Amino acid sequence: VYGTGGYTYDRRYSVSGSVRWDRSNLWGTDSKYQNKPTWSTGAGWNIANESFFSVSWVDAIKVRASYGIGGNVAKDSAPYLTAYYNSNPNVGGSQGSVNKRPNPELSWEKTTTTNLGLDFSFFKNRLGGTFDLYNKKGQDLLASSQGIPTEGWGYSTYTINNGEMTNKGIEVSLRGTIVKTPSFSWDAGVLYAHNKNKVDYVNVEAPIYILQLDYPKSFPRVGNDFNSIYGFKWAGLSDKGLPQVYDADGNATVYNPGSLGSIKDFGSTVPTHSGSFNTSVKYKNFSLSALFIYELGHKIRNTFLPMLGNEYSGSMGGYVTTISTVNNHIADRWMKPGDEAFTNVPRAVYEYEPEFNSESRTIYSYADINILDASNVRLSNVSLSYQLPKELIQRAKLDGVRFNLNAENVFTAAKSRDAKFILNGFQSPSFVFGVNVNF
Repeated sequence: VYGTGGYTYDRRYSVSGSVRWDRSNLWGTDSKYQNKPTWSTGAGWNIANESFFSVSWVDAIKVRASYGIGGNVAKDSAPYLTAYYNSNPNVGGSQGSVNKRPNPELSWEKTTTTNLGLDFSFFKNRLGGTFDLYNKKGQDLLASSQGIPTEGWGYSTYTINNGEMTNKGIEVSLRGTIVKTPSFSWDAGVLYAHNKNKVDYVNVEAPIYILQLDYPKSFPRVGNDFNSIYGFKWAGLSDKGLPQVYDADGNATVYNPGSLGSIKDFGSTVPTHSGSFNTSVKYKNFSLSALFIYELGHKIRNTFLPMLGNEYSGSMGGYVTTISTVNNHIADRWMKPGDEAFTNVPRAVYEYEPEFNSESRTIYSYADINILDASNVRLSNVSLSYQLPKELIQRAKLDGVRFNLNAENVFTAAKSRDAKFILNGFQSPSFVFGVNVNF
């Protein structure tokens, strides 16, 4: 069932609303879990149309607000036990395995959104834009919960309505015509967005430390960003050139701390500030445009390390050092006692040396020294075009001929060369030339 409506009075005041009632048997076995009413309402005020407002350079200015409750269905969850089947030659037929445990109280997710906005246009539409503030509160969100062994499903997690999360932010857009003459024009536009995410509630904890590091979204921590990146706090190199991190008690160690208490939050993998800048210039039959995209305030893990790896060898009966392509910063590695004061690149250690430790690379790779600032600015596109004059193409009985030259992925600027490499910022740009002919 769905309904919507709106009303505007005297081009000044407007109200709108919508209601929707959904029902899904993907949810709990009881009907009270299967129904979900959603609704929203909004209002707007066109201030520029008021009799008391008389500003010649203001073309339009509108204040608006909205509030609504939405729902969501996750089609990979169900209130009943689900299984999958595959052939088993050992029993001469098919075997079934449990895919997901039953959850008869599974219900809809709920998101409450509040939005305040402003639309404006000035100087005969030469300058315009929008400004929005929003707050999204998610409740009864589907999230993992720790399994209870006595229920017969072991320690495996299962999905229930187990989460609450808040997103707050602003979005701004500006567009303007900077110069405009009969033969020349210059336009520009800016988009900006800022979002702050926070996990308000979830009842789950990683059973072992490695799951917190490798699957952080499956085990979010209350008070942190849902997209947090986790790691060990770096403690520098030891006097023998081995990497050190802090354990849960704040002591430096060359071994894997192996505890949840030693794992810290080092920021979000999703940009907290993002947007774009576009500009275009037209002169007679030529036009040139460019698009810049920026992402700021997020982190990325450096996976191309200046350190030798190791792997287990059955024939050798233990771990051995592996030789492979590594980050060229390995040239700055620890070479002699005292170097730990000047470098954070570990020494090259081989399995026959007494200082060899198979966990060294693991703690180094997860240390916050290898969590990089991923802020970047990209020149995403540059386009140049030329339109043949009408008097020329009319002789050939054509309506239009335009030549285009586009460059994609032109340039990337990042905080460091390592971050730029991980972000694929060293890719060569691609060029496309085309001709559009209209008959």
